[in-house]
Amino acid sequence: MPVIATRGATVSYGGRAVVRGADLDVEPGEAVALMGANGSGKSTLVKAIVGLVPLASGSIELFGTPQRRFRAWRRVGYVPQRTGAASGVPATATEVVSQGRLAHRLLGLPSRRADRDAVGHSLAEVGLADHAHCAVDTLSGGQQQRVLIARALATEPEILIMDEPTVGVDAETQAALAAVIADRVDAGCAVLLVTHELGPLTDRLDRAVVLADGAVVHDGSPPRPVGEHADPAHEHMHPHPSPHPHPEPDAALPRLPFERPNDEPADDTWGVQ
Repeated sequence: MPVIATRGATVSYGGRAVVRGADLDVEPGEAVALMGANGSGKSTLVKAIVGLVPLASGSIELFGTPQRRFRAWRRVGYVPQRTGAASGVPATATEVVSQGRLAHRLLGLPSRRADRDAVGHSLAEVGLADHAHCAVDTLSGGQQQRVLIARALATEPEILIMDEPTVGVDAETQAALAAVIADRVDAGCAVLLVTHELGPLTDRLDRAVVLADGAVVHDGSPPRPVGEHADPAHEHMHPHPSPHPHPEPDAALPRLPFERPNDEPADDTWGVQ
């Protein structure tokens, strides 16, 4: 049973379809890259999967459950598309990563030993154990991105979804991300990675799904680096810019469902975008 299954997923903004009839499966323990040019709809599709934008038509299932009825959000780790975790709030790396444990305890209860251990392990996994008590706004952009990755890891997810986690970050962060993906896949966690370039991640991926103008145009082997084509047909595996590119909307979005207790409006200070 797929951990993610979309069928005919269509998302529209202002009457224009940004994602058009997308079918996507991610199996347990599988690592899948979601690729495409800017405006191709890949970030919008991921936001629809995690419940941040509604479908105009089609369906999404998570672990075999229709998304509208899905409640086990601790099984899903999500790293939003942003290059930093700081928002002017004097929070430490530990405090931010601790948000990934909210779905593991009842609202209002203090953290448990298991929560603190998970937070510490997640920070160590991304190479930030020595920065646990540093204010996030004092960290570099790459370190802030690793804080967001650690927050998702602290959830102890069965599917890890990352939206452009390597954009604008340093080589050290990219290497840390590659190690995280390798470790999670080896442990049986599924990974869905939105990216423009595969780089060092190529060998850890099972499949690539390419979007163009909102539609799936390739679902199969990851594209090879330029110069490694066995024949001209491989060229079409690469994401190419849409002839009519449209930037994807960047409207303010609510938090993930597990960050909205009792369906009350949430402060977006740490909300995903």
